[in-house]
Amino acid sequence: MTIPLASNPLPRRIGLLGCALLALGGLNGRVRAEATSRPAEPPSPERGFWLLTNKPLSSPILSIDEMHRLWTVWEPALRATAERSAPEERRRMTFERYGFIEREFDASGLPLGYTADGQGNLVTNCFACHGGKVAGRSYPGLANSHQDLTTLMTDLGRLRAADRGETAPTTEAAAPLGIPLNFAKGFSNATMFSLALGAFRDKDLNLIFPKQIPKMVHNDIDAPAWWNFKHKQKIYCDAFAPPTARTLMQFTMSPYISGDTIRSWEPDFEHIRAYLQNLEPPKYPFPIDEPMALRGRKVFEQTCARCHGTYGPDGEYPHKVVPFQEIGTDPVRLGAVSREAREAYNQSWFSHYGEHPVDVESTGYLAPPLRGVWATAPYLHNGSVPTVYHLFHSGERPRLWRRTENGYDQERLGIEVEALDAVPEGLSPRERRMYYDVSVPSHGNQGHLFPEQELNEPERRWVIEYLKTL
Repeated sequence: MTIPLASNPLPRRIGLLGCALLALGGLNGRVRAEATSRPAEPPSPERGFWLLTNKPLSSPILSIDEMHRLWTVWEPALRATAERSAPEERRRMTFERYGFIEREFDASGLPLGYTADGQGNLVTNCFACHGGKVAGRSYPGLANSHQDLTTLMTDLGRLRAADRGETAPTTEAAAPLGIPLNFAKGFSNATMFSLALGAFRDKDLNLIFPKQIPKMVHNDIDAPAWWNFKHKQKIYCDAFAPPTARTLMQFTMSPYISGDTIRSWEPDFEHIRAYLQNLEPPKYPFPIDEPMALRGRKVFEQTCARCHGTYGPDGEYPHKVVPFQEIGTDPVRLGAVSREAREAYNQSWFSHYGEHPVDVESTGYLAPPLRGVWATAPYLHNGSVPTVYHLFHSGERPRLWRRTENGYDQERLGIEVEALDAVPEGLSPRERRMYYDVSVPSHGNQGHLFPEQELNEPERRWVIEYLKTL
């Protein structure tokens, strides 16, 4: 049955957060419905960026005041340090703890991934997952490999309990239905967020009470860089969905927003899609050995290019999906979205009722374009490999690692990490998430052995140098 917005069956303080416009409930305001018809505007990248950063396209997650007070529920030693610190230092500590990224294009002081709603609240925007930093600098369109949604929502729950004079929850936060938010800092279980949100909508986006919840296959994913969106015939790591404006809108399905309002936002997402289509990768900011890079280009074009394409003015991208039996990387994400869920999507408004369908089965992973690849570490669809060097040397891939906040490994091309033999004892759940452990389901770092099969050691070094130029 269809359920009116006012009689929504979900509790007010739920929260579903994903890589795109995923709302986290908990504040009292609802997004007002807009007119469903208005004059069409030519898609504008500039307008798209403005909408992403200024227009609330979901429901609020927390207030600005709460963001500034989160430190008051931190662990005792850290809280004491924050209390002694100047406001700017507390802000830095807050940003590092939750993976907030600096909004360098204005002086608002807000995180890049959050939009002010004009009423003192913050709404999640696409940059929460698709706005990251590398070597200490922010880049809109880069995966946020620092975010920790579980810590954010856990601390927010404790702060609100304290404000009500109640005992703080002792368990860590999860999304409704017990869905984990993330297993390691820098990643999210976004694929399952989309399935859960969709379960409470009919094909026309009206709120419903589902007969059953879809089967969940929880998995951490590493969001792709947006500047390669324009090159893809289909999106996501298994290349199963068309790159339409409506496909980008799946995470707007907060249970506090009506189907009419979501549908009215389609013109906005045409502008957002235009922004993605025009985004360019950042240039490598460190020195490059040009003669070595030239040798690497020749090797790359003789081997790697058949899957990842060629670059430059005459470059071509083949959009090749590599069968799982050949690529051999972690298989969990490949089977995470069921055939039933895909068929339901193909009957819905999101697919234009079947005019732009998704594939009902995934057979492998897309070999992505490599423009700006230097900035997109960690690598593979699940972010299990910290550098290109490790990608090219499977036997040296660390099975347990922890990244530094802003370090960059110029030699191995990727994030700076500390490799460990075992997880230290006595860690809290939050501290445990700081370590990427390949034994965790969906975290496998196996596969992609082509560089070792086809390149000798000098050639691999040359190709790494060439990748800095893309």
